[in-house]
Amino acid sequence: MGETMRIAVIGVGLIGELHARIFRRNPLCQLVAISDTDSSRVREVAEALDCRSYTDYRTMLEQEELDAVSIATPESFRHEPAVEAARLGLKMLLEKPLGRTLADVDALIAALAETGAEPAVNFILHAEPRFARMKQIAAEGGIGAPVSVSARRVGSRLGIEKYAPWTDLLSSTLIHDIEMAIAVNQAPVERVYAEAVVRACAQYGCHDAVVATMRFADGAVATFETSWVLPPSQPEPLDPSFRLIGDKGSVVIEGSSQGMKIVGEEGYVLPDMTHWPMLPDGVGGALAHSLDTFVARADTGAPPLVGLTEARRAEAVVAAMKRSIDEERPVRMSEYD
Repeated sequence: MGETMRIAVIGVGLIGELHARIFRRNPLCQLVAISDTDSSRVREVAEALDCRSYTDYRTMLEQEELDAVSIATPESFRHEPAVEAARLGLKMLLEKPLGRTLADVDALIAALAETGAEPAVNFILHAEPRFARMKQIAAEGGIGAPVSVSARRVGSRLGIEKYAPWTDLLSSTLIHDIEMAIAVNQAPVERVYAEAVVRACAQYGCHDAVVATMRFADGAVATFETSWVLPPSQPEPLDPSFRLIGDKGSVVIEGSSQGMKIVGEEGYVLPDMTHWPMLPDGVGGALAHSLDTFVARADTGAPPLVGLTEARRAEAVVAAMKRSIDEERPVRMSEYD
């Protein structure tokens, strides 16, 4: 492309606003406009970021000269704007998950295939330096053949308040670790088994906590733990861990504070310096790196860090885990081919 990329963001809730802020400061692109059905919200964000605002993304796509679009709507409203943008030939970044159900995901992928679009899917762990280095070590054989993965992603009850009304724990949170476990092992997933705790989330039809296992075709195994149950007072807002064991070594990634500890009047805090920390010059961390990478790769025509094929594999495992919970049995991934 070679010129400044003209980009718009569809959906400016919590994550979408961060997208807009990151694009606003990227010298390789120009944040042209944003859209959201919440008129007061979209107007407020647009005024803060000095761009145009729309309450109908279709009007925005018709009226603005764009090169790319980022779609950060809730997953229930992702299909139509993605297909519209693809038909216009725009470069595209999609937030994950791609849909509420695997059928929704497959319908979107099929519709995009008809347009020839190859969007990036925003699995931000691939842009986080520790995980990027782990992938490199594994790919180079630095730990030998992978044997096991154990991953934890534990948040507070604030997750229930913010996310449970419109998404769920597996689709929004654990999917990051599922996708990364598949990426570092590379073997197909053979079967999964999951158990869940349902208490506060019962009113939303989703899970408070999930513990799951995943077996690969090469015999390697993975275990996962995730929840939204700890009190908001826990020192680390999100407590993650990822342990990759091979037959010649291991890689362990712990925490999101990057070693930072803060003691103040509000107590002891381990701030999240990994995912999207708010820094003096704007949003940082893996989210910023992921979006900057999208812009750079779209500019050169390079493939995305994570595309539809990789995203669909993770979404299929999420669907299988949900079925395992509902039917109280191990589920073979051959049911989702």
